[in-house]
Amino acid sequence: MDNRQVKMKKILIVCSYFDGQSTGSLRMRALHDSLCRQGHSVQVFTHFFAGSENMTGVYAPRDKAISVDHYSSTLGVMYRAYRKLAYYCLGINYHSFYRNFLKVSADQGAFEGLEGLDAVIVSVPQPEFIDVAIAVSNKYVCPLFVDFRDGLTFEPLGRNNWLSSYFNHRLERRGIMNAKAVVTVSDALTNDFRHRYSDQSEFFTITNGFKTDTQGLAVSQIAPQPTVFQDSNGRVNILYSGAIERSRLSIFQSLEAFETAIALLEREIKNRLNIVFVGSYSEREVLKIQTFGTVISPVSRDEIAVAQAQADYLLLFTGPDQSVVTMKLFDYLLARKPIVSIGNAPTPGRILSESGAGQQYSLSAIEDIALALTKLRAGQESLGTDIDDYHVDRLMDNFTQLVFTSIEND
Repeated sequence: MDNRQVKMKKILIVCSYFDGQSTGSLRMRALHDSLCRQGHSVQVFTHFFAGSENMTGVYAPRDKAISVDHYSSTLGVMYRAYRKLAYYCLGINYHSFYRNFLKVSADQGAFEGLEGLDAVIVSVPQPEFIDVAIAVSNKYVCPLFVDFRDGLTFEPLGRNNWLSSYFNHRLERRGIMNAKAVVTVSDALTNDFRHRYSDQSEFFTITNGFKTDTQGLAVSQIAPQPTVFQDSNGRVNILYSGAIERSRLSIFQSLEAFETAIALLEREIKNRLNIVFVGSYSEREVLKIQTFGTVISPVSRDEIAVAQAQADYLLLFTGPDQSVVTMKLFDYLLARKPIVSIGNAPTPGRILSESGAGQQYSLSAIEDIALALTKLRAGQESLGTDIDDYHVDRLMDNFTQLVFTSIEND
């Protein structure tokens, strides 16, 4: 027997989503799969989603705060308000969903099954889940690993009032002080933690990634169909797919910068750019886009794959925030077409530079953006970009290795 072989470990993952459909779930699903590939026992505590009751090792009690099936959205809002109040005033032991977790776990034999637990991994957001993970970590005297997909206090995704900011600061500190290691998706967030909590934990950046190289297969096997570029007439095809401010409000500033750069171009150059936005957009977004491009309603993932493969360039917006690493970046990498990114976040810029997949321009570099647009050419072939390091399986294998190295060194 190889003595170097890692002994099977028992791991609990605590996360908000595990449905395999929402972008928020892909990271923990991939980590779960990585752990299982290496022969470890993995259990998951998450919100209810269709089919979760049939998944081995996944415990997903229904949450009245989320509108599922017959639960109304109005009741969900009221319940969330009640639960937040109880949580902030009385603590995690009185949080109804935490108590539900204990009950469901006991009913299904999961909680007793965590005896001998080797580690707890919690994914943020869903802030209260940090306290759930801390409680389990303390109960079973095992290390805690906190994964931040977005910041709680540094460029938080949602709107924060003074009260939520106060509690999030305290919650973030609790999570980090109790963590064996902290993982984030962006260099900026990792560096912020290192600066503010230098003596509390170890901090690592492990970005998101693409799942599998399916786009070449999708493009070759999909029956011929109209493309979003069917009226391009030999112009330079530029594609933006997905949300803008619906993803993060500040990303709208990238659209404004792009519009300003377009306005600097001579009419002849403008006319040879065929700029297409595919997705659901707000009224003010549509008004801006229509001054220089075309808006198309959302299409299927297969049609997006075709459009990305047929585009000459892919347009990426990340806005002014430093910590943004949108999942769209990894979809774009998979398409292997040149990416023009507009935003201030350093991690997308680093990934584009390291992979050779494109160029990032800051929001203030209007003239540089305009100059870049004048140099775009039609008929771009697929790039031979080095994207293997951004396959989500490889990244989550790195996460797995980090966990077990930390456990062994404890």
